[in-house]
Amino acid sequence: MEKDITNWQNLWKEEKSTPLNLSKLIAQLNKIEKKGKLERVILLVAVPITIIVLATVLPLLSNIYYLTSIVLISIGMIMILIQSYRSKYSLIDNDAELNNHLYVKNLICKLNQRMLTTSKYMWFYAFFLILGLNMGYIEILQNFNLSLFVRIIIHLIFTAIMFYVMYYSIEKRKKKNSKEILPLINFLKNLN
Repeated sequence: MEKDITNWQNLWKEEKSTPLNLSKLIAQLNKIEKKGKLERVILLVAVPITIIVLATVLPLLSNIYYLTSIVLISIGMIMILIQSYRSKYSLIDNDAELNNHLYVKNLICKLNQRMLTTSKYMWFYAFFLILGLNMGYIEILQNFNLSLFVRIIIHLIFTAIMFYVMYYSIEKRKKKNSKEILPLINFLKNLN
C-alpha cells in the first residue's frame, strides 16, 4: 500500500505537460510570413531593376553572350520570385483558424514550400546566376586580349568564389529554417 502511495506521489511530482501556447505559435507563424512578405516586396523591386540595369549596361543586341547572360539571370530571379509566392499564406488572426484541419494542412504545405525554396530552388538560382555571369564575362574577357587559358582560369576562379558564397548563404539559411520553421511544422503536424 505504501509503495502504491509512493508511486502516486512520484507520478504527481513528475513534470506537468506545458499547455499549448497558441498565441506564441501564431506570433511565430505571423513573423515568418511577415519576413516572407518583405522578401517578396524586395524581389518584386529587385527583379525588374536588375533586368533593366543589366539591359542598360550591357549592349544587349550587339552580342549573344550578353543577351544569354541577362536571360539566364532573369530566369533564376523570376523562379525564386514565383517560389516565394507559392509559400505565401495569410496572417493568422486567431487560434480558431488552427482548429481547421485543411487550413493547418495548407499551412504545413506552405512552410514546407518555404524550406524547399532554400534547400532546392536557391541552388537552381545559383546555377543560373553563375552561368549567366560567366556568359556575360566571355565577351568582356575577350576584349582584354587574354589567352584562352587565362580566361578559363578567371572563369573557374569566379565560379568557385560565387559557388562558395552561394553555398555559405544557402547553408546558413537552411540552419535558420531548421531552427525556426521545422519545429513549427512538427508542432502543426502534432496539432493536426
